[in-house]
Amino acid sequence: MLLAKKEILNYIKKGLLVQNLLDAEKQVQQAGVDLTVAKIFSLTGKGVIDFSNEKRQLPDYKEIPMMDGIWKLKPGLYNATMNEIIKLPKDVAALVFPRSSALVCGLEAHTALWDPGYEGRGFLHFTLQRPIEIHQNARIVQMIFLKTEETEGYNGNYQKEDILKNKKRGFDLSSALVD
Repeated sequence: MLLAKKEILNYIKKGLLVQNLLDAEKQVQQAGVDLTVAKIFSLTGKGVIDFSNEKRQLPDYKEIPMMDGIWKLKPGLYNATMNEIIKLPKDVAALVFPRSSALVCGLEAHTALWDPGYEGRGFLHFTLQRPIEIHQNARIVQMIFLKTEETEGYNGNYQKEDILKNKKRGFDLSSALVD
């Protein structure tokens, strides 16, 4: 079941789903929550993936500086860190989609499933098909929430990550997250 605005707001009041909203009235939509851009990175170096994650190697991230509160980006692949922290209960999963205005501007967002029980800073990859200006705190994607049966919860390498503060995926920030 897809959560609607009233249910989303009830979860948020309990400190769940999305924390650190800049403006709940603007960000909480009929069936999701708009996430906002805090920092943008380019990816450098190679990545390695395998079945067991023994050989996993993540690319390096290089922060792209803003000029007067704006990122002026050329077509290519980027990484965005969100202002918001995601805190999913063990019976809610999430998906992220680009906002329609972002799509019209040529921004395609790429994310994986956000598993029940995940906690951490919002993070996504995006591809630009044409030049774009992105202002700091722009709402570029919307997260939707799917109610499921309770499960054991996410326990992977990215639990409690915070690339906004640490610039490296998988870093434990348990002391920085609000419980």
